[in-house]
Amino acid sequence: MPEHLSSTEDFFALAERVDNNARVRVVTGDSDASRLEPDPEAVVGAISSPGQQFLGGVVLCAVSVLAVYVITFNAWDEDGFFPWYWNVVWTLFPWFFLTPVWLGYAKSLRRQACARRFAAGFEEFRARAVRVAGTVENVHVMTSESGRVIRLAAEIGCGAQGPLVVLTTQISLLQTEVPKVGAPAHVWIGPDQQTKVVQIASGVAEPPEPGADVVDSSAMLAELHSSGALSDEEYQKAKQRLLG
Repeated sequence: MPEHLSSTEDFFALAERVDNNARVRVVTGDSDASRLEPDPEAVVGAISSPGQQFLGGVVLCAVSVLAVYVITFNAWDEDGFFPWYWNVVWTLFPWFFLTPVWLGYAKSLRRQACARRFAAGFEEFRARAVRVAGTVENVHVMTSESGRVIRLAAEIGCGAQGPLVVLTTQISLLQTEVPKVGAPAHVWIGPDQQTKVVQIASGVAEPPEPGADVVDSSAMLAELHSSGALSDEEYQKAKQRLLG
């Protein structure tokens, strides 16, 4: 099993040491990890305006009121037919579902407020930040049920700066795209010596290994070619068709 897939406990243990002033981006595709993009959303993700967040809160309030009305008020026992705890249970029941949603909304408010502050000073940060070469020393991930990586925690060695632990927001990577231990990391340190941006190139997605039937067919083609039953051109065409 790859080291970065060892356990969820390892992920949380590493995430507990995260530097809250550091932001990390796993750079995929042909983008250059050593270049800091001018768009702050490339680093912190999509940024919502206060108006959009207020609208989200209004919608959440409406949903909460509707849920309480449908569940609690419709189940309310005014005649005392059911035991005394009946009304208590149905008063609390909708909040088992609504409380996590409200907590997530509160976290998003704090996260978006931090993202807007970061975006406001990002131009100055790009102009004045010092880039330091680093190395990925430790990586652990959290995966979804489909097997894709949705969170990544990494420990970055920065020489004299000491180790730096960073944690991504929600991402979606193949497991083969997770940066490997020893991979280079690019660290920008702001003039306040607190704000940091880390960019790491993703790992290379490895092609799937050929199945046993493909291996057997390839060996048969090689034998036919060696015996002279297939010309060089016929052999190459047949091999291309086999491998797709």
